[in-house]
Amino acid sequence: MDTSKKLIVGYDLCEDFTQISCYSYKTLEPIPISTREGEEYCPIPTVLCVKKETKQWLYGEEAVACADGDAGFLVDHLLSRALTGEEVEIYQQIFTPVALLEKFLRKSLTLIKNHFPTEQITKLVVTVRNTQPVLVDVIYEALSLLGIEKDRALVLSHAGSYLYYALNQDRSLWQNDVGLFDFSEEGLQFYQIRMNRRTKPMIAGLVKTDYTDTLSYELLKVMGSSASYTFENIANTVLFKQIISTLYFTGNGFEGGWADDIIKSLCVGRRVFMGQNLFTKGACYAAKELSGDKKLNDFILMNDDMITSSVLLRVYVDTKYQEVPLTGAGETWYEVNKSIEVIPDGEIELEVIIKKIMSGEVVREKVLLTQLPERPNRMTRLEINLTCKDKSAGIITIKDLGFGEIYPETEWMMEFMIEI
Repeated sequence: MDTSKKLIVGYDLCEDFTQISCYSYKTLEPIPISTREGEEYCPIPTVLCVKKETKQWLYGEEAVACADGDAGFLVDHLLSRALTGEEVEIYQQIFTPVALLEKFLRKSLTLIKNHFPTEQITKLVVTVRNTQPVLVDVIYEALSLLGIEKDRALVLSHAGSYLYYALNQDRSLWQNDVGLFDFSEEGLQFYQIRMNRRTKPMIAGLVKTDYTDTLSYELLKVMGSSASYTFENIANTVLFKQIISTLYFTGNGFEGGWADDIIKSLCVGRRVFMGQNLFTKGACYAAKELSGDKKLNDFILMNDDMITSSVLLRVYVDTKYQEVPLTGAGETWYEVNKSIEVIPDGEIELEVIIKKIMSGEVVREKVLLTQLPERPNRMTRLEINLTCKDKSAGIITIKDLGFGEIYPETEWMMEFMIEI
């Protein structure tokens, strides 16, 4: 594909503000999509408003201004509503969380047309702080209403976006471990990327630690000068005996200068960067990678949503036994949903192979398929499906599909869990 015609979008969707970036094949980096010309950092308030007189839908700053002037009905907390399923009644009409999010996505994505008036989105990655499956489903449903299906879209956690961002920087910045302090209204998080160069491909793993109980946005307002002392203790704790060559700082919690001296002291022996659009740019790099413009082929990225094992079935194919993959290490756990069909021959036994990428351990589990419908040999088709309960537990479901018109399918099914 002609890259000049590709439209690669990173969309950072947060409860308070949203940011959008698109990949530039001229500058070879993401460029911010702003509501104000010439301003690189211009976050969009994640709110909607319906004007009283015209019933027109507004979004972002225009929505805030309308509501402040008591000229319309403000709708905020779009992500919280998506998680709880809370509907909103606006002027005698009910709107679901999916409908509200679809309206916000539709209106905010029109900003891209100012820069790319004719191109269709090739790949869109929406990044959110935490990828609860309920929220992910609502986002996908809202995107589907816009005509953007899963083949063109992915929902990724902030941790995942950070991995893509860090590894797309100059190699000298990630020769050792890389750290990120993220301080938003939702709390203080520290993300550490740990590089394992002994494996092929190399593994970029991520460890996330939550310090919100020690220093939250609300506590910051009341702690005064002691906030810098508390943050210094946190920084010293996470960096103790760690070889971290680069630190990033992001989030509006660092505004106001209260942590500047601490951040400056952390520059000794390290590269330090501060900015507010790291996650949207990381999502943009992820979208570029997933669109086929591979840069990270030598890596497996392991964020806190990704499984650390490959799962395969040993089956007889083309006159020999082969290991057929159901999923690979590095897949996002809530995206795993793979099915294959098999025809049992002889012994009714299923062999599952689990290859753990972090330790190199290979586990083989044999499962006896009991009480199958009685049929002649090789006259039964089985569907074997793998999904995940979480990032460490897989669920294999086996169903009887019958055998054409000769033997109709039955309700026979069995299910078992595997540790991945």
